[in-house]
Amino acid sequence: MEKKKLSRPHVWLPQPGAFRTLLLLHGSGADEHDLLSLGRELDPQANILSPRGAVSQQGMTRFFEYELDFTPSRESLLQEVGKLADFLELASERYDFPLESVVTVGFSNGSHAGGALLLLRPELMQTLVAFGTTQVLTELAQEPDLQGKQVFIANGEQDHYSPEAKTIAMIAQFEGFGAEVSLLMHPGGHQISGDHVRFIASELRS
Repeated sequence: MEKKKLSRPHVWLPQPGAFRTLLLLHGSGADEHDLLSLGRELDPQANILSPRGAVSQQGMTRFFEYELDFTPSRESLLQEVGKLADFLELASERYDFPLESVVTVGFSNGSHAGGALLLLRPELMQTLVAFGTTQVLTELAQEPDLQGKQVFIANGEQDHYSPEAKTIAMIAQFEGFGAEVSLLMHPGGHQISGDHVRFIASELRS
């Protein structure tokens, strides 16, 4: 039986004998090629699956839309994360990798989508690596079981997109559902720290 095709634009870079698969979720205005080098830095031996965000807002490709005040559109977030979950499940069948090996790596809009995906469909990943992130889902229809899940939150102290209060609330939310959370802070703004990348890569190897 012919395997179903994946209609969403994406990059698939398999590695023979890979232990894990990195799901790379880019930030606003980027595309499926943007985080490829980051993925290789985190784990050069992993498969890489990097999809393109499916919505366009103000000329920028995103994984979901925001309201005018830059809070997430709940309707768009739930709908688009559902589509992303469907894509990941189909990709797992198409490319033959186990979902329990997935490490979701996101930046900005992509990290928001990754956090929502963990809360809504925790069975689709083992680990979340979220750069430049914040809490986007405060109310859930059902409580997820995040026991055994690992979360890395890597933010900048000067990042106004990641206010401290929301970061604290996000950590409490993940830990409250059973996840093990590591918070990394750098002194800059809305950017990815090389030191954070190297630390997380080391943790993934351990």
